[in-house]
Amino acid sequence: MTLERFSAALRDGMLSLPQDCKAMLRLAEDPDVDDASRVLACGALLHVLSGTNAIPGAKGMLAFADDVIVLRLVVDRIAKSSPDVVKAHREDDPETYEAMDEQLEAIRGHLGELMVVLDRAVDQMPKLQYEGHDASGCAHDEESITWLYDSVQEAIVERLELKEEAVARAVKTAGELRSYLKQRL
Repeated sequence: MTLERFSAALRDGMLSLPQDCKAMLRLAEDPDVDDASRVLACGALLHVLSGTNAIPGAKGMLAFADDVIVLRLVVDRIAKSSPDVVKAHREDDPETYEAMDEQLEAIRGHLGELMVVLDRAVDQMPKLQYEGHDASGCAHDEESITWLYDSVQEAIVERLELKEEAVARAVKTAGELRSYLKQRL
């Protein structure tokens, strides 16, 4: 049962990547979110943009699985450090945040102790750099956050609007992700 829930969570998460990235952008740009969390949010977006893969061996469409998981882990961390602000975002966009919560629960349920690999990847998000921009700069510099916003919007149009059939085929092999994560444990 947990593999089915896990696969469904990844499928739904991959299909919602555009909305999830927009939600993360709103957190990154929100001045009421604490500074470290804004940097973390920018790092998560740089991770998605860069195509960096926190799950070794995941290829093709399945390589988006780490993006799905990373975005959910970052939202979870931001909710702990800026709970009132995230609560307001949840109220503005309940469908996105409720889905993320349910998906993260299913992901944690299936991956268990292997989540430590992805938590370590999230720990590195504030240090990420991509195309001459870093997470801290994106959180603090108007020109950099504008670049990040434009880059995310471009990525949404060019590569994050995933086809449902392709995602469905990819998540049929989602069970392989456990063995890939064990390589990094």
